[in-house]
Amino acid sequence: MLTNKRKAQLMIVGTFLLGVAVGTGGTYLFWKQQPTPSPSSPQALLDDLGQTLELTAQQRNEIEIILKRSREAYQELRNQNRPQFLALRDQTREQIRAKLTPQQQLRYESWNKEQDARREQQRQSENGAASPSPPSSGKQ
Repeated sequence: MLTNKRKAQLMIVGTFLLGVAVGTGGTYLFWKQQPTPSPSSPQALLDDLGQTLELTAQQRNEIEIILKRSREAYQELRNQNRPQFLALRDQTREQIRAKLTPQQQLRYESWNKEQDARREQQRQSENGAASPSPPSSGKQ
């Protein structure tokens, strides 16, 4: 027969072990569901491919050219479609603005300006500061 003291000790140890198991399982599930970070720059992508695939110097040079051409084509496509995206963004903003009070509209305008500045900064860092960005539609 177990004494009360022994029961309390077993309960404490059991609770501790359960906590360790739950913590370990939760940590495992958390890290398993994290997306694999993508390389943050074209050079990082090339370095990652080079290391993962053990590319020769010639393969690396050829793939670098392919990636450069691809980036330029993606950028051109984004530039071609940008007016449509801006028009859709402006339409969405107008619909949202119509549902807000005048005070909320002021805060919404400020929020949009902050979001636009962040996006533009990200675009500049992705495209390089030398790339001109197409003008926005002017609406917020």
